[in-house]
Amino acid sequence: PTFGGFSVSASWGEDDFWDIAARYAGEHAGFKLAVATAYSESTDGTNFTQAEDTQFFQIGAYVQHMPTGLFLYGAYGQLDNDLSIAENDFFYIKAGIRTKLNPLGATVFYGEYEQFNNDNIGGVANLNFESDLWGLGIVQEVDAAAMSVWIKYRQVSGDFNVIGLGVEDFDYVGTGALINF
Repeated sequence: PTFGGFSVSASWGEDDFWDIAARYAGEHAGFKLAVATAYSESTDGTNFTQAEDTQFFQIGAYVQHMPTGLFLYGAYGQLDNDLSIAENDFFYIKAGIRTKLNPLGATVFYGEYEQFNNDNIGGVANLNFESDLWGLGIVQEVDAAAMSVWIKYRQVSGDFNVIGLGVEDFDYVGTGALINF
């Protein structure tokens, strides 16, 4: 249930996993706002790291000025486990404008930036990874079909620090569509 825009949920599986999440969504003084945060913990050692204990925290927020369509979205996450990973976190920011240029539906123009840091993956000495991403995109919503069509450009750079391995920067253009049922 939702009370005043707030909701809370939780789950538990066997004796090895639990999580809790809180959300808020509402409109105030011409601004649309949505915030969500969650924390989970697992002690079964079956995730990709094979760590016995893992904890993951994440938070995200979206704000849009309804009269102008200007918006900002941000997210942060951090993973900790019982292996010797010193730091494993990310953040993501997207900003843009949602406008009505044609009768199909809203047109969204945006820019984005993401940074991912993972130090000492799996306890292996001197194995570190960092990546940065920035991009631009356009989304056209088609209201009559409950569909979105997009094209985006992204530039990704990474620093993968291990003897004999390397990651090169790359650019790509992607396109796609989504129909909501």
